[in-house]
Amino acid sequence: MKNRWVYRESQNFLTWWLVLGFVFVLGLGLYAGWKANGYTGWRDFSAGFWVGSSVALLFLFMRLRTCIDEQGIHIRFIPFIWKKKKWKWEDIGKVYVKKYSPWEYGGWGWRFGGPGVAYTTKGFYGIWIVLKNGKAILVGTQHPENVQELLNHYKPNKDEA
Repeated sequence: MKNRWVYRESQNFLTWWLVLGFVFVLGLGLYAGWKANGYTGWRDFSAGFWVGSSVALLFLFMRLRTCIDEQGIHIRFIPFIWKKKKWKWEDIGKVYVKKYSPWEYGGWGWRFGGPGVAYTTKGFYGIWIVLKNGKAILVGTQHPENVQELLNHYKPNKDEA
């Protein structure tokens, strides 16, 4: 039986505009390689193709995995964080879903500075965690209503800190 009070989410960076950008860069790289060979074949590819391919593969395999359960909030941000980061409920002062601007942190990704550390991939909603020691963490989510329901279940008083 599936536990109603366990939440798992896996996010990636892929959006339509990012995929379109990768296709454009890869296309330019292929064209440059074809042109460099005098339009006679595909023996050499340009650096643009190889760089574009590498970055596209990196973005394809990047994942932010979040789990919320009776122990706390856990994340893995592959390929940067392989071992789970865990925040136990007893260490968390405040926790709730908030709307944020990626510009608060300098964009999406694993960000330092601003109001705290952020682990985001896309979107504008995140789990705002303030630990009892004062550290602040933002973990992105694509399902803010579901997450808030779970947070209310495990930590009903969000103003505890």
